[in-house]
Order: sequence, then C-alpha cells, then structure tokens
Amino acid sequence: MSPEATSNVSASAPVMTAAGGRVYNPRAATVVLVIIAGMALMVTYVETMVLPAFSTFQAFFELPATSQSTATITWIVSAYLLVGTIATPIFGRLGDIYGKKRMLLVAMSIYAAAVTVAGFTPNIGSALGVSTPNQIYLLIGVRAIQGIGMGMFPLGFAMLPEVFPAARVGESQGIVSAMFAAGAALGLVGGGWISQSYGWQVTYHTVIPVAIILVVAAALLLRESPTLVKESVDIPGVSSLGLGLAMLLLGITEGADWGWTNFNGASLGPLPWGAPEFFILAAVGFAFFVWWEDRAKEPVVRLASLKIRNILVSNVNGLLVGVAMFLMFVTDTILFEYTLNTGSSPLGPLTGYTGPGFGFTPLTMGLLTLPAALGMLTFGPILGRRIGRVGPKPIMMLGFVLISIGGFGLIWLNHILIAVVILPMLVLVGIVGVLIAMSNVIVLSVSPKELGIQTGMNQTFRNLGSAIGPVLVASILASFTTTYLLTYSGGTIPVSGFTDAGFQTCFAAVTLLGVVGFGFSLALRNYRFAADGTREDA
Repeated sequence: MSPEATSNVSASAPVMTAAGGRVYNPRAATVVLVIIAGMALMVTYVETMVLPAFSTFQAFFELPATSQSTATITWIVSAYLLVGTIATPIFGRLGDIYGKKRMLLVAMSIYAAAVTVAGFTPNIGSALGVSTPNQIYLLIGVRAIQGIGMGMFPLGFAMLPEVFPAARVGESQGIVSAMFAAGAALGLVGGGWISQSYGWQVTYHTVIPVAIILVVAAALLLRESPTLVKESVDIPGVSSLGLGLAMLLLGITEGADWGWTNFNGASLGPLPWGAPEFFILAAVGFAFFVWWEDRAKEPVVRLASLKIRNILVSNVNGLLVGVAMFLMFVTDTILFEYTLNTGSSPLGPLTGYTGPGFGFTPLTMGLLTLPAALGMLTFGPILGRRIGRVGPKPIMMLGFVLISIGGFGLIWLNHILIAVVILPMLVLVGIVGVLIAMSNVIVLSVSPKELGIQTGMNQTFRNLGSAIGPVLVASILASFTTTYLLTYSGGTIPVSGFTDAGFQTCFAAVTLLGVVGFGFSLALRNYRFAADGTREDA
C-alpha cells in the first residue's frame, strides 16, 4: 500500500470522542477516574469512621450524660451536612463558570486542610485555654469548614462525561459509586478499630497523606473543562438558596430535640427561638430564590430545567434515597451496638436487659457491615455497565425494588443476626443502583453547560435526605420506648430503652421509601447514549 493510501486510511478512521465532545484519551480518562474514585473513597471513609466513634465523644470531651450532650455530639455530623448541602450546588455552578478543575482544587484543598486540623482540635483547644467540654465546639467548627469540600462531588461527576465515551460513562460512574462503598467498609471497620484502639483523633490523622496526595495529583494531572459558561455569579440567587437550605436543615436537625411546633425551643440572645422560626425563614429564602431566578439575567439555576420530567424525578428520588441510606446506616449501627447491659454505672454492673440490640463493640459492628459494603463494591460497576445497554430507568427501578425487599425483610427478621448482616446488603446495593442511574439520567437530560449545577442540585436533594434520615431514626426510636427492669448488686432498677416496634418502624420507613421511589421511577423517559455520543431512546 502506498504512503498516500495509508495516509488516506488514517485520515478517514473515526476518532472516538467523549460524551462531552472532547477527543477520547484513555490514559487521561483513567487518571480522572482514579482521582475522582480516590476522592469518593477518602470522603466516605472519613464520614463513616465518625459513626463508630460517636460512643467515645461523650467521655472524651467530658460531657454529662444528658439529651443536650447527645444533641451537641450529633452536630459533628450535622454541621458537615449543613454546610455541604449549601456548598454543593454553588460549587457546581462555579465549576460551570470558572472551570471544573479550578473549583475542584478549591474544594479539595479546603477539605484537606479541615481534615488535617480536625484530629488536632483538642490540642489546639488546650493551647488556647479552652476547657475540655468546650473543645467539641472547635471540632464542630472544623467539621463545618470540612463540609465546603462536599462541593467536589458534583464537579467530579460532571467531569466524567467530558473524558469518557458515551458507552463507558455509566461504568465509570459505577466505579466511583463502588468506591463510596469501599470507603464505607474502611470507615466502619478500620475507623472502628482505630478509634477503639488509639482514639478518634488518629482516624483523622490517617487521612492526611491521602488528602494531600489527591490534591497534588489533581493539580498536576487533570485538565480544565472544555465547556465554560460566560456568566457572572448570581449573588442574590446563591445567597437566598443558601439561606433557605441552611434554615431548613437547622429546623430538621433541631426539631426532634426542641419540638417541631415549639417556638421557644432555645434562646438566641434575648429572643426565644424554635424549629418553626427556622422553617419560616427557609420558606422566605426559597420563595425569594424562585422569584429572583425567574427574573435574573444569569440565574444560578434555570428553573425551567428543574421542571424537565427526568430532572424532577431524579431530584425527588435523590431526596428519597438520601433518607433511605441514612435510615439504614443509622438504624443498623444502633441495632448492632445497642444494649442497656453495662459493666459500669453509678450502681455497678447492670444486667437483665431483654430488649432489641446486639451490644457489639464498634469494631465488631464494622466487621458485620462488611458484606453490605462488599456487595456495593461488587455490583456498582456491573450496574453501571448495564446502564449503557438498557438505559438508567430499569436500573433505578431495580434499585428501589431491592431497597423495598431488604427493608421489608428487616421488619420481621431484625432480631436474627444473619438477617441483619445480609438484608442491608440488598438495600445498599439498591441504593448504589439508584445513585448511578440518577447520575446518568442527569447527563442524558441537560446540556454540558449546565451539567455542573444540575449535578450539584441533585446532590443537594440527596444531602437533604441524608440530613433527614438520622433525625427520622431518632424521632421514631424515641416514640417507641418502654421500661426495662435491670438487675444490679443491690436489687433492681427501672431503665427506659428502645423497643422492637421502634426498629420495625424504621425498617418499614425504608420499605415505604423504596416503594414510593419505584413509583416515581415509572415516570422516567428512558434514554441512553448511542455509539456516536448522541442521545437515543433505550
């Protein structure tokens, strides 16, 4: 064959492109995937390792055994979720305007700095003369700053379609979702063992080198997004959205403790304050946001896009799956560790508890959750590949079916250890399927210029669900209590505790969320990427 013929053949060979239009570079795409997957692994490890350590915070910070102390401890998670929920859509939009890599580096750097400081907050507090009980507020403040780092996820997920061909977008998102599962396994097992053996501070110290490596790798190896929106930042829109989300989450978080209709739950300076005031301010913030975005020349969110059927269904299901995920995580954690028998109390050892719970240590609890995490890790990439063939709708429906089956089984079998080990795997594999499907629905439904903000809005709905889940568990369990007669060396003593009905109601809520999510999924239009990267009916 002549050189001219060879040249003509090469010139006519099709060039594979990513779903976002960029020429597909397998090596560059793999680098992006490794960094985004590493972020997912790290962040989920950090957030799940906090759960086994919860039982140690009260003693470490010398807090009294009161409901107020418990409410304070929960702010270690709530502060992170509160700020993260606000930051997520904002960073998504900033990524569309200023570049996804640039804003990803900002979010990752803030997260890395906060993780580095978090484990040293007791040392910093001591150096500043802060009393031990008040040092917990330093940790809560650092965790709030850490929440800004949640803005990395809409940016990361939006970068995958820019570097992977259409046929592999679902698989790449499945791999990232599987890393969330791997991080959960590491956090529950490794975090449980480290916090039990060496203290909760060391769990944070173990993350520092990983966080630094990921920031450096992202700075050196990632390329900037080829699609930017030439718009200014919508300050009124961002501010009103942030106000609405902040007030809503504060109301949800504090309502269970203060009372949902109590206008005088706490004092804010000279004024009484309660959950209803937070909800009123949230309504005002959201109302102004909707009013402003309809009139703004460069809105942070184009409200018309939120009305697209697939976007609307994905956001509603994002809320549902966020609630279901934390309902399962928190209920499972409490069920594994709960017992009223104790080796130490003011009266000495207490025995004779006959209610629900297994009374396991944090380490044992972490080991028993491994099957669920491994199930997520195994099936995430498989479900992602299937989406490329059948579209996201069947996978989302399957996910909600698995959530319903697992939740329904746990209603009746939550006292059997093997069931409490295996059935959550069905729920969590279902959740992974829903998460992967939602990400694909959004990629298939919006233009590349809006991918960051729409991914961020979906993450916001999931974060809202994640904030509601633990509060819902606490409210349900507190509504179903009874008195147990425990034995100590001097006789017996009545002690209030949780009941089977409380745990059954929590799992019934998981089941109901699965059924409702399945119903909404029926309304999806099912698309998939064609071989040339365009959208087609699946």
